[in-house]
Amino acid sequence: MQQLAARWFRTEAQKLEASGNFVDWLFEAETWVNELGDQYVEHTRLASARQALDEGYLEEQDFASHVTRNVAATLRSSGVPLPTDTERRARLEAAFREHWLKLSDLAFKRYEGNWTIQPDVLPHEPLTMEAKRKASKQHTKLLDLFKTYSADKKLNDGDTRGVRKTLDGYEATLKQFIELCGDLPIEKISRETVREYRAYLAQMPAKGDGIRKLSAKQLIAKAEAEGLPKVSAPTIRNKLRALSAVLSHGVRLGLLAENPVIAGGIGRAAAKAAGSRGAASRRRRDYTKDELRRIFMSPIFTEAGWSAPRADFGRAWYWMPLLMYYTGARREELAQLAARDVLVSSEGIPCLSILAMLDDDDADRGVKTEGSRRMIPLHPDLVERGFLEYAQSVPTGGQLFPKLKPSPAGFYGANFGKRWAAYLREVVGLDTSVSPSHGFRHTFKTLCREVGVAEDVHDAITGHAGAGMVARDYGQMPLVRMATEIARYPSVDALTDSA
Repeated sequence: MQQLAARWFRTEAQKLEASGNFVDWLFEAETWVNELGDQYVEHTRLASARQALDEGYLEEQDFASHVTRNVAATLRSSGVPLPTDTERRARLEAAFREHWLKLSDLAFKRYEGNWTIQPDVLPHEPLTMEAKRKASKQHTKLLDLFKTYSADKKLNDGDTRGVRKTLDGYEATLKQFIELCGDLPIEKISRETVREYRAYLAQMPAKGDGIRKLSAKQLIAKAEAEGLPKVSAPTIRNKLRALSAVLSHGVRLGLLAENPVIAGGIGRAAAKAAGSRGAASRRRRDYTKDELRRIFMSPIFTEAGWSAPRADFGRAWYWMPLLMYYTGARREELAQLAARDVLVSSEGIPCLSILAMLDDDDADRGVKTEGSRRMIPLHPDLVERGFLEYAQSVPTGGQLFPKLKPSPAGFYGANFGKRWAAYLREVVGLDTSVSPSHGFRHTFKTLCREVGVAEDVHDAITGHAGAGMVARDYGQMPLVRMATEIARYPSVDALTDSA
């Protein structure tokens, strides 16, 4: 407490002597009048706070208010909480009172021209709290910081499976960082450390046989020895973003003076590299019509009774690709559907509810953003193929696709996505850069534009925020309008008939 008061004294004394405004710390005492011929000159004696209190020119209550204001301001600037204990608070105010009196005494001496006297206060030393904080900083490791980051993110964004998936990815990145750069205290992670980490990442293989069981440095050695393809610039950017997010949390907690990923410009450089017009950025993301024909003329859609040799997903094998094609919805949005999510609107429009109903129980389901909650009209071809009848055939209280079981992370579409990718590769023989499931989402947007579906309509169908006018944030897209527009979208039969 004495150290905190002494720190306040030194700061204010420095300001006082730099400005010369000594009277700001003095108080008026008695006033008298001198007669000089025909004129009267009024004089007021100035006194230090100590003198003014002793002589009755300053009330103790008024002086205490000065002290209290300085206590509060100093605690805020030092990051020290106000003591709740009455005795400790009284001792703190007493320490500040004495230093206030000393500062006023000093101001009075300087006002009188005495520049030789020097204040008697404690020399600067760290506060107990600062010493503890410094010790804490010196022992905080990256994974320890991640634990508090993880807890805060779940508190702020919700303990959802999407948040947990993000945190799992971040934790894996941090563990890889530790493998490559060492388990450093966070204040030892410098700009140079981050630069070295980025350089290591650029040497990591994107894929290769037997790489899952290798350490990070073994992976680099294998990639070099076998000439394996390296990870992409976007992957490097994303790993640096994960590291940066956790280090920024350390800055907010006062454990770090800066985030070296940001301060060193390394994150920005990685983002620029990821956004450059390299091969990855030129990669096609939507299926061609020829690829679509090959997909929808493959055994799943043309051979009655076809069943997958390794994974029994029931009718999800048939309906999931069609739904992805006709709705542009994300794979997980469709895989997690409940049977009750297939419904007919009050206007008589068959549609899907992507957690759009007010009484929906999200339970273990989720959406990417709140804007992804929406109603999607069904394309006429889905109705003609018997999708409504299929939905009515499964128990109303269960999943639309009962054989799609959630992964350990809680995602219903994860296993289907892996097997669908294998099906395209091994059965359809498709060799393409397009993402097996997400490619349908890009394809939907492309074909909507091709047939003239308005941008705001297919944004509403896919749950995209849209990059248009602010007015789009008001009101909702009418389901009737979406149904009218979606009918223009090319049917699978139209694609296959043109083969």
